[in-house]
Parts: sequence; structure tokens; C-alpha cells
Amino acid sequence: MKNLTLLSLCLLSAVSLAEPISQAQLDTLWKNKQKSAEEIVNNMSEAEKIGQLFMLDFRYWNQDSKGEPAPFLVMNEEVSKVINQYHLGSVILFRENLIDTPQTVELINQLQASRSNLPLFIGTDQEGGYVTRLRVGTEMPGNMALGATRNPALAELTGMIHGYELSSLGFNINFGPVVDVNNNQNNPVIGVRSYSDNKELVEQLSTNYIKGIHKYNLLTSLKHFPGHGNVSSDSHVDLPVVNSNEQEWRSTELPPFQYALNHGADAVMTAHIIVPALDNSKIKTLTGKEVGTPATLSKPILHGILRDELNYDGLIITDAMDMGAIADNFDMNWAVETSLLAGSDIILMPIKMWDSESITRLDNMYRYLESEAKKNPELQKRIDESAKRVILKKLQQEITAQPVDLKNAQQIVASKGHKDLENMVSKQAITVIKNDHVLPYILKPQNRILVISDEKPRNELIQKHLNAIANETGVTIDSQEIVIKLAENTLTEKDIKPRLKNQDLILLTTYNLKDNPINAQIIIDEANKANIPLVVISSRNPYDIAYLKDVKANIAIYGITGFDITNNNRNSLETNIRSGLRTLFADQQKQPLNMPKGQLPVNIKNPQGDKILFPYGYGETYNTTH
Repeated sequence: MKNLTLLSLCLLSAVSLAEPISQAQLDTLWKNKQKSAEEIVNNMSEAEKIGQLFMLDFRYWNQDSKGEPAPFLVMNEEVSKVINQYHLGSVILFRENLIDTPQTVELINQLQASRSNLPLFIGTDQEGGYVTRLRVGTEMPGNMALGATRNPALAELTGMIHGYELSSLGFNINFGPVVDVNNNQNNPVIGVRSYSDNKELVEQLSTNYIKGIHKYNLLTSLKHFPGHGNVSSDSHVDLPVVNSNEQEWRSTELPPFQYALNHGADAVMTAHIIVPALDNSKIKTLTGKEVGTPATLSKPILHGILRDELNYDGLIITDAMDMGAIADNFDMNWAVETSLLAGSDIILMPIKMWDSESITRLDNMYRYLESEAKKNPELQKRIDESAKRVILKKLQQEITAQPVDLKNAQQIVASKGHKDLENMVSKQAITVIKNDHVLPYILKPQNRILVISDEKPRNELIQKHLNAIANETGVTIDSQEIVIKLAENTLTEKDIKPRLKNQDLILLTTYNLKDNPINAQIIIDEANKANIPLVVISSRNPYDIAYLKDVKANIAIYGITGFDITNNNRNSLETNIRSGLRTLFADQQKQPLNMPKGQLPVNIKNPQGDKILFPYGYGETYNTTH
């Protein structure tokens, strides 16, 4: 009884006065977490409860002296007041916010210091490979690369490295792993973010990743329920429709979610996709067009399947609500209300909090939800339920606002040990898809290599690592580079023939080809006529060879750039290209620099999709001599 009285006094002083809850108070709350969560919610104002349901991004704040959006890197009074006065429960950080370890630690410490009550969830998307947020950090080669290794221990290692680095910086939730099954070769948004098109491999690797990250105090969130793998458009800009029937969905998309939920997943992120087989109801867009109901707004999907059928009682987090699929089609206040009613607990990025004017929109959203909750008992119930679920998870996870130790973080993040492990993993992922007596290319004392791709920075990255190989092996590599838009039809034989002359080897680096890439094919044809060895490096998705003819050698590296698709912000995935290039060459003693070990984690089909050209599990090796 005495403990309960102390608990009640602790809650009244911490919550009703909207003061930050101290570590000493948290220690008391953690002793009876269920009871504490109930008491906290009972003592909260409506605004405080709503605040726990929002995760906002402050990617920029106002403009710089040139009139460009100014990245939000250091806490300012305006943002601090937003976090405190709107009782914000969560913040997500992006690449724009994260310059280096000292700046990241300071920013996260400042964010936590601005809270009004409970510690904040501080989240990011450090999936690895294609989606990475830390500018200084260990990315790891990505999910499909892990799929190519077939090694669950490496997935666990990836989770451990991500967890160790993120937790040392002050993050407490990572939006991953992706458990979407990439069963559509033309998927523009998932691709190498998926482990595989094989559901069993997705199950195995995703749960091992969770096992690894859980060694540190970090939550995970599965992406993207009910499954984003079988789409041909991107929900960042469109509203995709999945036309699988229910039986297909239950046999392919559902199992990895179900398996991961049974093996320790903490949260589930929704997908802004329409799945008529699961919810055939119609709603109207802002223009009056009738469309299907996206999963993020669907009660039959979020409550009916995820809550009732799967008996899931963890956090449901929306994908970013400012993505085109939602923001371009629906009134945002209505969409937030509808998603809460459907079963969501945390609304991710319902407003771009990028400037002072956004505060008015945020205030209007709070007032709207408060007003609607008074009129609608179901909405009020949902707000209360979700606030309690969020708070309980914070208490169960023992989330703290204690300042992060910079010195400790600097010893951990992007350490040499982590970077060496990153290279070890990527070396095992490189997959030789085709090799007609081209690989390994035995380096001579003097080598002339032509590098071709769509982008100069990509060429320069390849040249950088060719120079490293030359230094290591004691040879000379004279590399030239040309930029050609490989998917276009602008070249003639006369254009390309002189550029190939006198070259010993051509590296043609492709990036998600489709349809009929004329320029790429002309280069391949002219190289074959001139009897110059050419290697196609599929630098992102491994499917490019399906759209080319007469390729003599092809490798898949599963990513050459990390890409923040929400803001067109790129970074180089150096480990993937490093290991890919090393797989091409043998030294002058004919010893390969990296023996290929990767196996395709997907089927590569013909463009029509009715024939498998290279099956799941395929991967060539080579002997040390031709």
C-alpha cells in the first residue's frame, strides 16, 4: 500500500504538472509497469495522450541564408517548445539530421531534455544497405546481400552491429527488419531491401536480425504490413494496389510477419497499399475519385487481421503519413483519425515539421482530434488504448532519457572492427550469375579498364576501388570512365566503337534495368564483336541480366548506393562495390582476390515473368585458371 501511495504521488508530480519524469521516478514506475501505465494515462490530459501517439520528423527547420531548407542539426528554442508544449512522445531522425557522432549524440541528448514527461522514443531507419541513415556508421551490405550469403549468423551479426551503434548514440527504436517478400521483379521500392522472394529465408534471416539487435536496448519494427513485396508502384509517390487473392497472400506475404511476431518483434509498420482481397471497401480521395482503402486506414486489416486473428498486442506504427500515397489523396486530419480508428498506435510524420508555419498545422491537428474524441466515444477509447500501449512499451523496455556518453559512442560507431566485419559479410554475398570464361580476370602488369554507368559519382567510386586493387596487387590499372544513360536509345555503333578500342576489360555497371535498354545492349554487342571481355555489374537489384542479351559475365552486388527515397539523398555503399570488384580479379599468380560464394536469394525471370532464367539458389563459382 505504501508503494502504491508513493507511486501515485510520483505520477501526480510527474504527469499532471507536465514535468519531465526523472530517472529516480522511472525507477519507481518500472517496479509495477502495468499499473504505472494505467495510472499515467489516467492522469494525463487529452493533449498529453495525443502527444504520445505522434512521431514527428524535424528534418529541416526554416531556411538558410540562401533560402534553402536548413537541416535541423542543433536544438533551438522553437523546436524545444514544440516537443515540450505538445507533449510529444516520439521523434524520428533522418540523414539530414545526422552529420557525425558528436553532433548526433548532442542532438539526441537535447531532444530528450526537451520532453514534457516520459522519455521519447527516438527512431530511425537503419535497415542496412539501400536504406541507411547514419552518415558515420556501419551500414552493412543490406538484406538481399544477407539473403545471398544464406547465413543466419550474419543476419544476427548485422542486428548486433546496428543495435550496438544505434543504442550508443541514444536511439531506442529501429524501423526494421523488412519482412516483405520481394515476389515482384518489377517492385520499384522494396527490391534489395527484402531478404528474398523465398518466405522461409525471409523468416529465418529477419528473426535472426531481431535476435541480434535485441542484445541491446533497441526496439524493432517489422515492415510493411500486410506486405509491400508484390507491387509495381512506389507508395512514396503513388497508391499501389496488390492484386493477390487472399489465398496467395496467406501463403506468401503473411507467414514472415506471423513468424517474426512469434519470435520477438516489438512493433509493426503499416503499408500504404490497397489489398482488395483483405479489404474491398471504397473511400474517396480529395479529388472525389473512389479508391480502395489503404492498409494504414483499414480496420479489417489492422484490427481484424493483426489484432484479432493474429492476437497481436504490440505497437502498430504507420508508415510515414506525408508520403504521396496518403498526403496527396486524403485530408490529413481525417487520415490520422481514420488510422487511429483502424488500430494504429503511433502516427508517423503526419505533418512535415520543417518550419515555424508547421506548428499551426500541428496545433490544428491536436484540436481536431480533441474535438472529434468528445463526439466519438470509439475514437476516445482508441486514443486511451494507444496511449497506454505506447507508455507501457516505454516502461517495459525501460526507455531512459539519461544523456548518452559521447566518448563511449565514438569508440563504437563505425569502429574498425565493425567495418572489417561489414567487408567480411559483403565478400560472402557477391553472386556470379554468368561466367563464360571471363572471370576471374587475371591482372597483368599493365591494365586498361573502361568503366561505364549512368552516373559519374558511380564511375568514380569504382575507379577509387580499382586503384586500391592496383596498389594491393602491385599492378598498374589505367581506368577511364564514361557516363551513358544505359536504359535510353541514344547511341550508335559508331559512337561506342572508338571508346572501346584498346581496352583490356569493360565494366558495365547497371542499375535496375527494365524493358529494352538499347544503349546497354549496343555496348555489349560492340564489346563482343571486338572480343573485349565485358562484365555486367548489377549494382542494385540482381534482375538486370533478364533485360540483356549475350552477356558473357555478370555479378550481383546488391547495392552500390544507399538512398533516402523520401528526399533523394544518397550515400555510397562502399563495401558492396569493394567486394564486387575484388570478386572479378585474380592477381598475377592467378589467385582470386575474393572467391564467389553468394547464391541468388530470388528467381530471375524473363521480362514477361513466365520463365525462370536463373533460379533461386543459383550462383556460379570459378577455378583459379581459365
